[in-house]
Amino acid sequence: MLGSLAAGPLVDRTGKITALVGGILVTVAAAQALLPLLASAALPGAAAALVVWGAAGWALQVPQQHRLLALRDDRGTVALALNNSALYLGSAVGSALGGLALAAGVQASALPWVAAGVAGLGAALHLRAGRRSRHAARVGTLGGYEHC
Repeated sequence: MLGSLAAGPLVDRTGKITALVGGILVTVAAAQALLPLLASAALPGAAAALVVWGAAGWALQVPQQHRLLALRDDRGTVALALNNSALYLGSAVGSALGGLALAAGVQASALPWVAAGVAGLGAALHLRAGRRSRHAARVGTLGGYEHC
């Protein structure tokens, strides 16, 4: 809830959705990477990493939904429903893969590192997509098609 409450005003005030999403993804990756280190040191550190991870995870939905509505205002409810379905599917698949990894003998302490890697990959893909989008806007094309 804290993440959603904090992200909404940031989106409204700054309008910098791409930068906000990138920052959130980096925050998720950092919180996940720090979790095993902090968990071995002290419970309050691990709790702090979990709070940051949860807040950032919920904050991510705000700029996503804002962007979807900006792209397809006429089909906003459908776009938001599909986005939420994808989020829940991702949660289910991630949980299932984590369970399979644990059943296969992977140590539980390794899972946050994998999650950090996935979040880092998401941040890298987000950065690349942002660069491609800015380049396409500069040259007047998007996906090989002229802007109308």
